[in-house]
Amino acid sequence: MRESVFSGSFYPKSKIELRDFIKSAMAGSKAFPDKPISIIVPHAGYIYSGTTASEAYASISKFKAEFDSVVIVGPNHTGLGSPIGVSMEDWKTPFGILACDKEFASAIINGCSMAEHDEDSHAEEHSIEVQLPFIQYIFGSIPFVAICMGLQDIEASKCVANAIYAASKKLKRKPLVIASSDFNHYESEALAKSKDMPLIKRLEQMDSYGFNKGVTESGDTACGYGPSTAASLYAKAQGAKKGTLLRYTNSGAKTGDMSSVVAYASIIFS
Repeated sequence: MRESVFSGSFYPKSKIELRDFIKSAMAGSKAFPDKPISIIVPHAGYIYSGTTASEAYASISKFKAEFDSVVIVGPNHTGLGSPIGVSMEDWKTPFGILACDKEFASAIINGCSMAEHDEDSHAEEHSIEVQLPFIQYIFGSIPFVAICMGLQDIEASKCVANAIYAASKKLKRKPLVIASSDFNHYESEALAKSKDMPLIKRLEQMDSYGFNKGVTESGDTACGYGPSTAASLYAKAQGAKKGTLLRYTNSGAKTGDMSSVVAYASIIFS
């Protein structure tokens, strides 16, 4: 069992407070009309990025019956564990336990030569855990797979995306794929936006390769660019025609400091 590590810091520890926050955030979000195939959502503390994340999650709600599993792909901030680590544990949050789809997880590992079963990469990583309460709020109980990417180049992203796609076909799964990522870090609001928006435009155009290459070439510090690339590649393989930016914000909206912000985007592929 992977116990909650970040409840009480990144998001409320109280079940009631957590539900109230998500309910309020979702109520204030406008659902996108098209069925999502994959999404990109931020993973900062809920007070900073929770309302941005809720934009994409709101678009899932009316289509929730069409998914039978969730795959969350997040970056490895800690450097612990494998380059691409797939969890085989159930995870616990204040809302209860979310069960790992072990068959799906094993098939993904078998389909990507860079991936392996590894819990160390997940032990102190927040990028996946903070998504779980939103998933539980929407779906209740649904099987899921957690993938933590230390390697984030285009080859690693292709490996993960192709493995999810192949495993979903082999096992007849209908997953929602979630990429967990913040965008540019600790520069001014203007500079962050000038770096982020051309990259987001590439995601909207389904230019996965251009996005992945552009992050490193531009000096953008989007921490989950590999997961975002994988979500885009997977969506395209499943027939998605476009990406849509639902909301772009930054931490300055909460702190009042626009001289050094972390940027957040909520993006849907459909």
